[in-house]
Amino acid sequence: IIAKHGKLAPRLCNKDPYTALWLPTIKRMYPNSKFILMIRDARAVIHSMIERKVPVAGYNTSNETEMFSKWNQEIRKMTFQCNTSSGQCIKVYYERLIQKPQEEIQRITNFLDLPYSDKMLKHHELIGGEVDLNDQEFSASQVKKAINTAVLTSWFDCFSDETLGQLDVIAPFLRILGYDTSTAKPDYSVFADDDFYQFRNVYS
Repeated sequence: IIAKHGKLAPRLCNKDPYTALWLPTIKRMYPNSKFILMIRDARAVIHSMIERKVPVAGYNTSNETEMFSKWNQEIRKMTFQCNTSSGQCIKVYYERLIQKPQEEIQRITNFLDLPYSDKMLKHHELIGGEVDLNDQEFSASQVKKAINTAVLTSWFDCFSDETLGQLDVIAPFLRILGYDTSTAKPDYSVFADDDFYQFRNVYS
């Protein structure tokens, strides 16, 4: 599937989130592979699924509570798989990537042993030239946009107080990963702190 997705390249890439559930198997098949686990606030993830009508196996978009529970189950396993893949998996927080794009992209390119380029900050300007997009891909519309912090708060006011009040029970990993579940409008500036990674625990 990856090989036939486009022109053959020195490095093949697959962005399917479910890849992170199968790291031990994939590592055995591709010993030189590296993985990036993108972590994002579950409230934003689930809002995006519902808003953009993205069909994801196992997620019932008519039941928010079940979606949060499903997310919790999967991110817990994904984080464990990444933590036990020393040297082959790096965790990247979406909220930090958006606020500190150059720093985080350099962190990623260092991990992948790739040269950094300022062009990576202007991907949207290269579409149609150096960057080709498949319009059948659900995230294509998002990739066409410049990096912007508005996406961090797009989920605000989209969930009921009842749902948000249950998060520590139905999705406890959200707080474990460092997200503030005590408010309906969390402040994400903490993810941009210089010492952010210094205080990440073994789970996050």
